[in-house]
Amino acid sequence: MIMKKILLIFAGILALQSCDDGRLYEKEVPISSEGRTVTLRAKLTGISTWPDPSMYVVVAGFNDDSDYALINKAVPAPSVEGEEVTVQLSGIKENVTRVELCVINRLRKHILTYYTINEELLTASNEIEANAGELNVGMYNTIQERVFNTTCVNCHGAATSAAAGLYLTADRSHAAITGVPSKKIAGMNIVEPGDAGNSALYQALSTDVSIQDEWHYNHTAEVVDDGILSMIRQWITHGAKKDQ
Repeated sequence: MIMKKILLIFAGILALQSCDDGRLYEKEVPISSEGRTVTLRAKLTGISTWPDPSMYVVVAGFNDDSDYALINKAVPAPSVEGEEVTVQLSGIKENVTRVELCVINRLRKHILTYYTINEELLTASNEIEANAGELNVGMYNTIQERVFNTTCVNCHGAATSAAAGLYLTADRSHAAITGVPSKKIAGMNIVEPGDAGNSALYQALSTDVSIQDEWHYNHTAEVVDDGILSMIRQWITHGAKKDQ
């Protein structure tokens, strides 16, 4: 009898631990048949470049009180790049104030958004149809558009010259950083595929290494969102590939 009690206690401890370490999180939140339904269509390219199971492209519902998806459904990769896909998200409760085509991590935390259905449209009907159009959701393309194009190219390529000779414009960035020795950190490549910790790009964006005088600029000011930093880290860790 004593041994049975001990086994039951041990089993309970294991169950609690499994809830805390993230292993129980699945790609999709179980969906109820009750509530509103959103049918979203889009022509997508690059969806297969995201490093499953670290991050997912999904259709997800959020409210204003949390960055974590209340309900979500994974977006399937089209059989042919650029082909239209359809995702139907049902069981959307009243507490959901927006539905997004977006990227979340394995804990369902919002990383970035590609398309949004706002509260006004959500409350207009119980059956909502939306078309997000043509979208390149490739991981590297997203880094190019959300990071390099928005801030980095101001110094690295938008003008006639580039700081440290580093061009981060869309036509040159991948070749300019992948496996290329850093001019700022001796013995380190700008991007070392498979090793974010040994990549000067990630070090510059996530640590105080660029505060040193010879850098002339604190690069951590360029990316202050932890989710975007995590995306860059995941891209490097999973091979730093260029979208096809």
